[in-house]
Amino acid sequence: MENILDYFKRNKMIVLVGLVVIALGTGYYLTQRHQTATVKNDLKTETKVSAAKKEDKVAKAPKSKVVVVDIQGAVKTPGVYRLQAGAIVQDALKMAGGLIPNADVKQLNQAKKLTDQMQIYVPVVGEKSAGSSASGSNGSGGDKKVVNINTATVDDFKNVSGVGPKKAEKIIAFREKNGEFKQLHDLTKVSGIGEKSLDSLKDQLTV
Repeated sequence: MENILDYFKRNKMIVLVGLVVIALGTGYYLTQRHQTATVKNDLKTETKVSAAKKEDKVAKAPKSKVVVVDIQGAVKTPGVYRLQAGAIVQDALKMAGGLIPNADVKQLNQAKKLTDQMQIYVPVVGEKSAGSSASGSNGSGGDKKVVNINTATVDDFKNVSGVGPKKAEKIIAFREKNGEFKQLHDLTKVSGIGEKSLDSLKDQLTV
């Protein structure tokens, strides 16, 4: 014991320095441990906040829009149906149970995009299309069909003098992209149809 005390007396500085080093090392270790714990807690908090934001975005995501259409005529189950926005006439016909055997599919544009509150009428074979009706007479005394440019198919436009297949496709493409025509004069917005062309067509067309 006396030897130990003598050693401490002779080496006070060494002992003090050693104690200081130990104290500093312990303090550094505790500080680092505290900082590590703080970083981990911050990461956990950020993760929770991020997850909460994602859940909030999902909750606020807009619900898919629907369109309501009225399907009548040569289908198995006529009625009013709700479909997802972006659906086409073919999808609506499936909802109505499909076509009956004598339905005239040639008068339908099954690829047409549906719009809200749209009515789809499916004619039977031999029946005039909903897109056209008899009106007046031509120079030879026969019937002249007046074609509705908002519902007519390429085949319907074959009855219009001055509208070939390519021009008919342009009219339909414009209609599907921009919506239904409000008036006949809107046809002048279609490439290839000017005022003079419209004058020669207006007696054969309607909206």
